[in-house]
Amino acid sequence: MNLATPAASATSRAREQLIFITGASRSGTTLLSFILRKHPQVLGLPELHYFGEFCDPRRPTDQPGLRNLMRGAAAIYARHERGVRLGSLQPCEPDELRSHARARAAALLDRLAEGQRDPYSVFAAAVGELASDSGRSIACEQTPRNIFYAEALLNAYPDARIVHMVRDPRAVMASQKRRWKRRRLLANRDALSTADALRAWVNYHPYTMAALWSRATAEAIRLRSHPRFLMIRFEDLLARPDETVRKVCHHLDLEFNRGMLEVPQVNSSHESSAAGARPGFNVEAIDAWRRSLTTAEIAVTERLCRDGMIVQGYEPTGIPALSAYLRYGTSYLAHAAGVFVLNPRRAWIQLMAMMR
Repeated sequence: MNLATPAASATSRAREQLIFITGASRSGTTLLSFILRKHPQVLGLPELHYFGEFCDPRRPTDQPGLRNLMRGAAAIYARHERGVRLGSLQPCEPDELRSHARARAAALLDRLAEGQRDPYSVFAAAVGELASDSGRSIACEQTPRNIFYAEALLNAYPDARIVHMVRDPRAVMASQKRRWKRRRLLANRDALSTADALRAWVNYHPYTMAALWSRATAEAIRLRSHPRFLMIRFEDLLARPDETVRKVCHHLDLEFNRGMLEVPQVNSSHESSAAGARPGFNVEAIDAWRRSLTTAEIAVTERLCRDGMIVQGYEPTGIPALSAYLRYGTSYLAHAAGVFVLNPRRAWIQLMAMMR
């Protein structure tokens, strides 16, 4: 399905330089963002979750009202300052944060011409302003699920580039399985609340994680011949960082410098360890899934992700999947119900993106 954008809007933002880092969750998008933000031209943004929430590329003809455009712009400013969880603009947020973000959003919309008051132009203008404020010229956004909107983003922003991170789905599965335990390792535990840890625990299920990886990888494979789309394997980034980062820089028309490789070993989108992150690239992370997953989890992952694994060079172990299907099939309905209860909006956005 082609995701188009209005021609007039695309023309008006033809000079916007944007970088989108995409991938299945836990595939190294945060690590790549840390690398790119070391470049003097690049502002590394957190996960903004703008597309799918405030701009739905599946319905390009929708014209949201001024109020919705304002909410989207305000969320960008708030989430840049505090992250997607702490910058949600809900009533529980501090009045100062909400009023400041909304004031900036109102000022932004006042500056935009009438023909630029659409969700794509608002996003480009807001992140461009943040980049300019920091003395940078290119904004880099790292929401993993933007892979489901990648074609629309490439159409909307003719100067934008996408770098898609792909990782062995068994390693992704292992990382998702451990995610809820991360809170005790955080230097700043407010970055992952008890409620967030509970959501991470409920969100984990082999069927869901494997289906998300398979769908995201299939979409990336479909776009891999696009001149502004690049796929990078997480394992190659860890094993050959110099070569891989040079390849990324070439794709983005950035000058490579070795300082970009001086990054911390981040454990997740939220943090580094409480003891302080070590510098460099942790090659041991490549095969850590062998110690973390059960044979049933490996079997389900390999069965649901087999086609994408073969294309990307990840060799299946060949563990039989029938007993694993029976084991996890009985728990799937309870898992799905829990996800929609604890995080209904995000679950719905993710489901709609996968089903488009």
